[in-house]
Amino acid sequence: MNRIALRAALGSASALPFALYYSDEIKLAIKSDNDNMFSGIIATSVGGGGPLSAIQTFFGGSNEEKFKVDPELTNPTKPCPLLTIDDMRDMVEQKDRIVVSFMGNVFDVTDFTGHPGGYGRLEMVAGCDLEPFWKVYTQHNRGHILQYLERYKIGHLSDEEAELQRSSTPEFSNPYVNDPPTFPTLLTNTRHPYNAEGRLRNLTDSFITPVGHHYVRNHGLVPDIDPEEYTLTVAAGYGCKEKVYSLKDLKNPRKFNHVKVTTVIQCNGNRREDFHFQKEGIPAFGPPHWVAGAIGNATWTGVRLRDILQASGLDVDGISLNKAKLPEGANNVSFKGYDHDEVGNNYCCSIPVEKALDPYGDTIVAFEMNGEDIPRSHGYPVRLIVPGNAGARNCKFLEKITVTPNPCLDAGNWKQYAVHAPDVPLYKLAEFEEHHVELKMDPVVQEMPVQSMITVPSAGDTLKVEGPPDAPYVKVKGVSWGGGGSGISRVDVSADGGKNFTRADLIEKPKDVQERERRGSEWSWQFFEREIPLSSEQVKAIKSGQKVELELTSKALNTAWNVQPESADTTFNAHGCCVNHWYRVPVTVDPAAKENKRGPVGDFENKPGVNGGKFRTPFKNLNQPPKKSN
Repeated sequence: MNRIALRAALGSASALPFALYYSDEIKLAIKSDNDNMFSGIIATSVGGGGPLSAIQTFFGGSNEEKFKVDPELTNPTKPCPLLTIDDMRDMVEQKDRIVVSFMGNVFDVTDFTGHPGGYGRLEMVAGCDLEPFWKVYTQHNRGHILQYLERYKIGHLSDEEAELQRSSTPEFSNPYVNDPPTFPTLLTNTRHPYNAEGRLRNLTDSFITPVGHHYVRNHGLVPDIDPEEYTLTVAAGYGCKEKVYSLKDLKNPRKFNHVKVTTVIQCNGNRREDFHFQKEGIPAFGPPHWVAGAIGNATWTGVRLRDILQASGLDVDGISLNKAKLPEGANNVSFKGYDHDEVGNNYCCSIPVEKALDPYGDTIVAFEMNGEDIPRSHGYPVRLIVPGNAGARNCKFLEKITVTPNPCLDAGNWKQYAVHAPDVPLYKLAEFEEHHVELKMDPVVQEMPVQSMITVPSAGDTLKVEGPPDAPYVKVKGVSWGGGGSGISRVDVSADGGKNFTRADLIEKPKDVQERERRGSEWSWQFFEREIPLSSEQVKAIKSGQKVELELTSKALNTAWNVQPESADTTFNAHGCCVNHWYRVPVTVDPAAKENKRGPVGDFENKPGVNGGKFRTPFKNLNQPPKKSN
């Protein structure tokens, strides 16, 4: 459906861009007086009932958010001609351009083909003013969105026409009312769709991450699926016959063997906020802007993907033993979820066929998380689990499996998960089609790199002196993960920012996990801890009653002897993917303290929900360059 037909189906309904993430250098334009939570994009399908029901779906009900615009941002900064609403309509309908207005300015965003939420969402906004939508989608509240929009500015409206544009755009209702309850134990990054990360200090409380502490990543509305009506389809082709399985089929041990896999799932963009303006003028492009807690370790129960493919006709054992040939063109296995956006695009992802068929790859179609039915937020009733790989490969709400020659490229989300060269600027990602030849040289991320983070103490904590007077120490705990099935050989920890390291003690994994893992299939994380001795200079200062500032950090080495890089510059990419440089935790040791005291930034107090919709720059433990003064 082209954008004109889409607009005809919706009347004047439209949606806003999903995530234009840009600089904190200008003031926030949009502020919510309610909870200031950093919210996201609508994601509901349009269908049935005709245009009127579609309009009611999108615009029914009132909006409780109050909207404020910083007057400093209403003045055009780029000289442009005076346009009219009729001019905008002509560009949209006659010239097939995607033209929008905001605060009296007019922007042509047609070339923003790399839109993280998919191009369809841009097509739906054509001809409208953005203000009514940004009342709901406060995810756009990072002020640098306006700075970047200047790139697409083509004109401005008169005050009268600007007001007419705003007033004629219907109010936007919240389509996420049927989403499951959020988790108060998590730190909300975006409210709509719901994306939330774990609190680091809670991650080492339990080897198996409880549901309420495991991060949640959604790309749209959470579907409400009747388990009695659920079906999983394996598409015909490349050695497979079409098969349809019910939830009862998958749970029937007489049809399929059931296996347990304990694995880390980490979002490809975990710690993305570290890269936000790490390079001058280049913000982290993709959503969400995780700080550090988009990682968890759970036990999943289900059916091996290779068993489902074998039951569907593919000779997986013969292929694995090199006794049968892989069908020509069978290079990938692609997955589609039941979750979709407002223009009907389902979430999809792909993995190499070798990972799917590997008898030691432990890729499963799961129906239980930690011994219980998978919660809706985590993919109920069935999701894919791809141990060792990026979280984006673990398709939730699994609907369809297809063997394909090429990776799934639907819905635009795949563009978020590639690691481009450090000199690839934001505008190339945003204007994807113009630069697609260069950008497609980088495949989507599959296996994840080695990672470690100190979880206790937290950044900004004040610690009492521990240990004997002549040999005080600071005790640290943390998590490490080899990535891609690699185990952890060693974790080194430091109390002076990495000038001096010492070996941490690795905590033994539970016996049942050890029995399931083998070299190359070590999917779960490794806890570590250590009492780090303080230096003689630090001891002297403490004895004299002075506070001592420490910078705690860790670096993990996996069994392939890959090690975390020291600096964010080493692996910088504008998408903010595969972020794994040393995670730094500044703390203070106070000889006068009788007990440890939590710091104001220990639970990521820079999260947008407590800072008016934008992050502080620099965040205390991100080692970012200071802001330039005017």
